[in-house]
Amino acid sequence: MAPQELPTMKTPGIVRFAAWLTFFNTWVLFEETVVDRYGLWKYMPYYRVGKLCSWDIGAMALLGFIVWRLLRGRKVA
Repeated sequence: MAPQELPTMKTPGIVRFAAWLTFFNTWVLFEETVVDRYGLWKYMPYYRVGKLCSWDIGAMALLGFIVWRLLRGRKVA
């Protein structure tokens, strides 16, 4: 007898947003404790200390894509 697969449900939007926000907060914490503290921003083109910059937007887009791919619902055959 083959095991039956349960149908998967799409993850609610609030859960996806909470996951994205958690990862973005991790990015901000990394920026403040590593990049800003040790002066790595000098080696990052277009980085602005304490302001929204292209690195932040890139991190938001990448994290949004990763969360979307990991938490999307799978098609049930």
